[in-house]
Amino acid sequence: MKIKRVDFSKLRNNEHFQCQTEFKSLLEVSDPGKMKIGSLFYDTYIPLYNVEDEALIKIIKNTFSDQRSDADRLRDQTFRGSVDTINAGLNHFDPEVREAARKLKIVFDRFGNVAQLPLNEETSAVYNLVQEVMENHVSDADKLGLKPWMNKLNADNKAYEALVMGGYEEEAAKSELKVKATRAEVDKVVRQIIERIEALIVIEGEANYIEFVRRLNLIFERYANTLAQRQGIAKAKKEEDKDKNPDIVTGED
Repeated sequence: MKIKRVDFSKLRNNEHFQCQTEFKSLLEVSDPGKMKIGSLFYDTYIPLYNVEDEALIKIIKNTFSDQRSDADRLRDQTFRGSVDTINAGLNHFDPEVREAARKLKIVFDRFGNVAQLPLNEETSAVYNLVQEVMENHVSDADKLGLKPWMNKLNADNKAYEALVMGGYEEEAAKSELKVKATRAEVDKVVRQIIERIEALIVIEGEANYIEFVRRLNLIFERYANTLAQRQGIAKAKKEEDKDKNPDIVTGED
């Protein structure tokens, strides 16, 4: 009687933890002490399982990427609103407002579409744009009603910068590394548990382990199928891309 093997390293984080949760639950109801793996399970496996759980929770709570995207989207919207205000001013009935809009358009054209710049470059460009308008073109900004837009753009830019400087990205990276390292340790202990149970089956016979192995193989079979399906989809996609682009060099013989 053999226990099915699964390449746990290829599972996604949530899949890996769910698989371990099912493995843990099955062992708990099967009585690790009776199965003669009590120490390995309670003293080694459980602490590592808890570390993986905590690290995953930190990743889920750390929404830096979403926060950064939202903050960048907000300042982009404010920038585009400022551009729209200038374009509308070019058609204003008051010639003084039209002239103010013309001058400010020259300034904005010089900076270009800052919303399309790489994020860090955009932060610097927005800062310089606001400084230029508010220090050297404040009269025109007053006439056009652009000052509130510049104040809001400045505030949005500072909010984005503060978010980046808060170190959320670094913390997220640390959590990812911790999960990766812990997963490797968990997998190592799972292999030890499996190997010990298989050795005990050889020594003592199947009677005390047959139901556990049957249920565990059903669990592992499900995750193995998930990996196989994913590999099949990836292979099919690769072949499809190759058919569509036959001139692309794949590096395969």
